[in-house]
Formats: sequence, C-alpha cells, structure tokens
Amino acid sequence: MTGQVSIRPDLIDNLERTWANLARPGARWTGAERLTIADEARRARKQRPPGATLPAAAIDAARLLAARPAAARRGWLEDLVAGGLDYERFVELVGVVSRLVAMDTFRHALGLPPEPLPEPVPGEPSGKVASQARRDRAWVPMVGAAGVTQALSLVPSENTELERFHGPMYLTFDQMSDPAFARGLTRPQMELVAARTSVVNECFY
Repeated sequence: MTGQVSIRPDLIDNLERTWANLARPGARWTGAERLTIADEARRARKQRPPGATLPAAAIDAARLLAARPAAARRGWLEDLVAGGLDYERFVELVGVVSRLVAMDTFRHALGLPPEPLPEPVPGEPSGKVASQARRDRAWVPMVGAAGVTQALSLVPSENTELERFHGPMYLTFDQMSDPAFARGLTRPQMELVAARTSVVNECFY
C-alpha cells in the first residue's frame, strides 16, 4: 500500500528489477555511465544545469529526451552521431532515459519523491549489439521492420528490458495485438488514457 493506493505485486517487482538494471553495465555504457545519464535526465527535468562528465552529445541527448522529447528530430540525431555518439550508445541511452522518466513519473503520481539512484555495479559493457540491424525508415538501425516493438532492437538487452518493463506498466507486446484484453480497464479505456497522454506529451509516433 502507498497511502490509499494498492500497487500490484508484479508492478513492484517490475520497478525494483528495472531500477537495479539501470546500475548494471549495458552493451556500450558502464553502470556508472548509465547512472550518470539517469542523473542528467533528472537534472534536465528539474531545469538544472548540466553536471555530467559525459561527452557533450550524450548530455544533449539525455537532457532533450528527458525534458523536451517532442523537440527530437532526425537532423538532431544525425548531428549527435556526427558529434561522436554512435547509434548503439544512443539507443542504450534512450532505454535508460525512457525507463527512468517512466519510473519517476509513476512515483510522482503516487505523491512520492524520486527514488535515490542506486550504486553502480562494476564491470565493462558487454559490447553485444545486433549486427543484422539495418537503418531503413526509422531513425536508428533496427532488426526487422521498423516499429515500436523493435525500437531498441539494435541493442538486444535494451529491447528485452523495454518489453519486460512495458508488460506490467501497460501491455506485453503480445497483449498489444489483443483488442479484448482487460486488466482493471478495458482495452478501449486503456487506449483512451494512452492517447490523451500522448497528446499532452506531444508524441509524434
């Protein structure tokens, strides 16, 4: 229980697992770097100046995606890549920032302060990326057809975390194809909330 709100056990497990994952080495960033990205995202959302020791392109990406995602454009990403932030690091950064913002927003909705960032887990990045990923209609290389379920597929570990996080918070990728799915809300009710949230956040997907 949080005040008068009962939180499903699968949601609690999801948030705890995801929080721990932020601190672990990824495919291209160390655990410490991933937490620095998360901290920079928070600083941007609080309108505080940059404080990170990351490359300038990574700071720019983390801050814009966290605080002004509607301002992202293909040319902006291409400038980041030209500035030294390769697609693999960008995709992993997107995964870290998007989950961090979602978790902070969830706690805010419950009237709770942001969870303190965990301690980084030592170790080197795995280097595991999808060599078969190709850049087609999407802004970044993806495996297979461009689509939201494949958005982070260039970095398989991030795409896996996306689906794991997505399921308890909304729907699994398989459930998304079922118009009759219900969990507290019916599917049309879920989509009404999702559509309104997208409009407020100026989503352009």
